[in-house]
Amino acid sequence: MQLKQSIYFHSPIFLQNILTTIYGRVLYQERYGPVYQKRLQELKEKERFQTNAQTEQLARLNQFLLFCQTYSPYYQELFEQYRITLPLETLDELKQIPVLSKEILRTRNADVHAKIRAPILGKTGGTTGKSIQVHYTKEDMQIRMAHLDYFKWTHGIERGMRRASFTGQTLAAESQKAPVYWRMNKAINQMLFTIKNINPQTAALYIEQLNRFNPESIDGLPSGMIEVARHAKKYNIRCTFRPKAIFPTAEMMTAAERQLIEEVFHAPIFDQYASSEGAPIVAECRYGKKHLHYEMGIIEVEEDGQILVTSFDTHGTPLVRYRVGDRMTLSETTCQCGHAGPVIASIDGRGRSFIQLKNGHRIFEGELAGIVRAFPNCIERVQYIQSDKEEIVMLYVPDERCFKEEHEKELYFVLKRLFGGQMEVLLRAVPEIPKEISGKTLLIKQLLPETS
Repeated sequence: MQLKQSIYFHSPIFLQNILTTIYGRVLYQERYGPVYQKRLQELKEKERFQTNAQTEQLARLNQFLLFCQTYSPYYQELFEQYRITLPLETLDELKQIPVLSKEILRTRNADVHAKIRAPILGKTGGTTGKSIQVHYTKEDMQIRMAHLDYFKWTHGIERGMRRASFTGQTLAAESQKAPVYWRMNKAINQMLFTIKNINPQTAALYIEQLNRFNPESIDGLPSGMIEVARHAKKYNIRCTFRPKAIFPTAEMMTAAERQLIEEVFHAPIFDQYASSEGAPIVAECRYGKKHLHYEMGIIEVEEDGQILVTSFDTHGTPLVRYRVGDRMTLSETTCQCGHAGPVIASIDGRGRSFIQLKNGHRIFEGELAGIVRAFPNCIERVQYIQSDKEEIVMLYVPDERCFKEEHEKELYFVLKRLFGGQMEVLLRAVPEIPKEISGKTLLIKQLLPETS
């Protein structure tokens, strides 16, 4: 891998585009085979008739649990210890199986792995601080891609349409002099835009290239989209591209940030959720409601809002009742779109996206993201950093055109009140919020040691 990266970064840009396309073709062969086609067709055909989601889930669950029992040493031992008898007769019986924590998955990783060929390697950790390897079969990956493409298809996007993707990958070498921070993957008609080089000096170049490419859909990390959209609005730079839909991934947005992107990029946003470990996909329909793709697995919500995922398409590293670290709120409502999957009322936090107070109470992204609403148009972006149990550092990017000294005093007062006087609050004005190594810009940077 290091040799391939070295060749890439020492190549001229035109050759980097060719190498990007070659790698894109490798991924294409991996992701778009007969299993992909079969599942995508099944999903489209379901548009024409109603299905019983729970009946189908139970059948898929029993098939997956039998696989786990047969091929995973960890589940063989677990099912014997807790006298789990298959097949289960109801979905509620899934609760008989103990929760799989990140710590168990990390320390017993080899035992959890199924004894089959699963060549696709994923790696997670991110904000949790725990680096965990997960494996997928090619069939697993093709099913995930079928569900993602079906989600996009419901919003008018077909595979092969011009696609702009905001990625955390490094595309430009540090020594590169030309201000070209995008590469073309012709295998799927995709232009990749690295978010690692977006800043006030380069944002206009991104807009120019987006205008030239004129994407029919945009996807990827919303932090990059937000920076580009904010720059365009601030300096009245016209975006002439007109995508049909925008599909952000991996990061949460505030309502104001979502509105900003939709306004500047002239397209509706349809949100989605899928953890790096392989959780079942949750996707937003045309009526604005988020649905679990129930064919992919089951999501349970614990009392504190944390979710447990059982993912039917994780045959390399089977996940049964896995505490992924994210939080959701389920809804009892139905939706006129006709999707049979459960409705998710909200995705309340991803990973360790919370502030820990001294009394043990946690304040999550939803509350913190709304703070800046009280300061319309004078604060561009914020980040909360906690590395101490008694202190919070808040970085904020003021809009020099309208930010006033009294705004910082008001901000300090609001935060002290939110934290109940338990935390010292330090405010720091910065020109921009630093990016992580992944290229993401976090709302909450939680640095306290994690307790299992």
